[in-house]
Amino acid sequence: MVRGLVWFVLFGAASVAFYRVNDRIVWDVCRRERRPYPPAWTLSPYWQWRTIAGGWYADARRAGLLLPKAAATAAILAASIGSVVTGIVNAMPG
Repeated sequence: MVRGLVWFVLFGAASVAFYRVNDRIVWDVCRRERRPYPPAWTLSPYWQWRTIAGGWYADARRAGLLLPKAAATAAILAASIGSVVTGIVNAMPG
C-alpha cells in the first residue's frame, strides 16, 4: 500500500512538471506567433492537437525547454511503468 502511495505521489509530481513545461511552451509559442495566451489552453482542441503533433518538441527547443520537456516526459513514463511493474512483482507468488 505504501508503495502505491509513493508511485501516486511520484506520478502527481511528474504530471505537474509535465503541465508546467507544456504551459511555458504554449506561452512561448503565443509570444512568437503574436497570439493571445489562452489560460485554459488544456481545454482547447487546437492546443491539444498541437501538443500531440510532431512539432511540439521543436517548439520546446525554440523555447529553450527541450531538456525539461524530455525530463518531464521521461518522469511520466517512469512513474507509469514503474507502478505497473511494481504491481506485477508484488502480485507474483513467492
